[in-house]
Amino acid sequence: MAAPLSLQGCLLILPLVWLMTGSGFRATANPDHVFTSATGLGEVEMQHLTDPVVQLSPPNSEAEASSLLASACPDTHKFHQQHSAIAFPVENIPGLTIKVIGNTVFSREEVMDAVREVTQPLEKRYVTVRFLLTAPEKYTQRKEFADLKNVLENLPNNIAGAITDLYLTKGYINSQAEVSSFENGVVEICVIEGSLEQIQIFEIIETEESGSRQITDSENQEENTEVQKVEVTGRWASYIRDRIQLGTGTPLNTAELEDQLRLLRDDPIIGGIEARLVATGERGQTNLNVHFTKVNPFEGSVRADNFSPPSVGSERLGVELSHRNLAVVGDRISFSRSATLGADVVDLGYRLPLNSMNGTLTLRIAPNRNDIIQSEFDDFDIRGETDLYEIVYRQPLIRKPREEFALSLGFTFQEGQTFIFDSLGIPFGIGPDEDGVSRTSVIQFGQEYLRRSSRGAWFLGSQFSFGTGFFDATANEGEVPDGQFLSWLGQVQRVQRISGNHLLVVQAELQLTPGSLLPAQQFVIGGGQSVRGYRQNVRSGDNGFRFSIEDRITLERNQTGVSTLLLAPFFDAGIVWNHPDNPNQLPSDRFLAALGLGLIVQPESQLSFRFDWGIPLNLLDDRDDNFQDLGYYFSVNYRF
Repeated sequence: MAAPLSLQGCLLILPLVWLMTGSGFRATANPDHVFTSATGLGEVEMQHLTDPVVQLSPPNSEAEASSLLASACPDTHKFHQQHSAIAFPVENIPGLTIKVIGNTVFSREEVMDAVREVTQPLEKRYVTVRFLLTAPEKYTQRKEFADLKNVLENLPNNIAGAITDLYLTKGYINSQAEVSSFENGVVEICVIEGSLEQIQIFEIIETEESGSRQITDSENQEENTEVQKVEVTGRWASYIRDRIQLGTGTPLNTAELEDQLRLLRDDPIIGGIEARLVATGERGQTNLNVHFTKVNPFEGSVRADNFSPPSVGSERLGVELSHRNLAVVGDRISFSRSATLGADVVDLGYRLPLNSMNGTLTLRIAPNRNDIIQSEFDDFDIRGETDLYEIVYRQPLIRKPREEFALSLGFTFQEGQTFIFDSLGIPFGIGPDEDGVSRTSVIQFGQEYLRRSSRGAWFLGSQFSFGTGFFDATANEGEVPDGQFLSWLGQVQRVQRISGNHLLVVQAELQLTPGSLLPAQQFVIGGGQSVRGYRQNVRSGDNGFRFSIEDRITLERNQTGVSTLLLAPFFDAGIVWNHPDNPNQLPSDRFLAALGLGLIVQPESQLSFRFDWGIPLNLLDDRDDNFQDLGYYFSVNYRF
């Protein structure tokens, strides 16, 4: 029989509802969104981890490929003055010195190792260069001597070729070493390190004759073809060019260039992209032709789930709409709204790109209105409302296809009030003022690290929250929770592909604080997005820890190899505890743990269903007969 719910047990219901739209960093345990944060890292899709690196289209001919390389070593005094030199003698070949000018990439040891591959046949012969070049005829007629002399005569070109190969193997495809001189036993090699002269950007536009967008290498557009190529200037050209130029230093390295092209391919505003290096006819300089397609800037989704607290109605419907490139290329405005029988949650956000490293500024407003709908409290007309305003600056310091490290700095102002008899302000719990009002003005400093590989991904997240007194934040004496606080939230998440049909998802998060917190800042556990087997937000505390492990087992795939039917056995656990001096008391059963099984159905890329059944390993005294208390959860999502 379900335990009766008292008014005392309802004291924290409304503040816990506010947590649903509180700090965006607060990660959820929903396995459908493995890596989720408000900073924009987004969901990591495993098929994305094994995609090949964007390939640069090769030149049309061998002659064009050769013309990409630097040539005609400059015989100028200025070149020698502008470039440092590496000089070293060849072991056991007295009188032979190698001098390399123009190298800015490789160390002395790396150059020596490359040269040694060529000079090896001459080493340990103890023959001077002068003797090989001026020996009497009786020596020159010997085969061994002739072979050595032939090696010496070809040595300068072979050394230049070895250094060129060193550049090529490291991805510097338009850099080349050439012989400058060979005099008095000194082989002088000059290196012309290649660069990128110009980036031309073309958009591939779908025409009426085509059924789909394509990218083409054709330089000339004829009538009645499937696509039309248009050179792009202005904002779009700047957006793409600025990002590509992060990988186009001197000397030009194709691996770094491909990294930037791959990041652009993953950009949600880009439908497809490819590039081709084109010779310019100038020594060591090439052009880059880039072809790309745009995607529809409008996105939307509708969803239904039972991830809301039963006190305001567990079943909810939601819609999310977003539009990119509204004011500038790469920006995004989003609107979402979800509703239950007692809750109405709105979230409006705008994200503005600031630089080519994808630094962003995010503005967010989230007003919420909630009414308690449980029959036990019908006579009290309990309701709550809260407004959240947030601004966050996020800046990646390392950004590569397989690795990202970013810092963020944000400020969040949140104000909430609870009412009884519909309009009488009253506090629920200890902390809000006598009218039930609580305010927090929080400075947040976050750090994120993401590492991908072909077999999985790591995400490490950390956020420090500093409660301030700005904007009349709640202030109380002693250990009563208020708006002045310090807390730390850490996250570790791992996705590991065990085999072709097994994907392991492991998550853990920990919150610590040296003081007492208002309910909106506390750590919550329970529900379909946290510890399954229990109702949403069933426990909260100043400090907390949560752990989840899930094995996604693919049962069926479609013709393209994408999983369409999966089983997901899981184990969830969590615990919360308060600061010893917090006057708000917690129930004795603060540890939750459950085993369960999930079913994931994805009949098409835009539609997904998920059903979970969690079996609690310890029953709570306040367990009810809601579907969540019985361990049943569902979610349906359709994207358009």
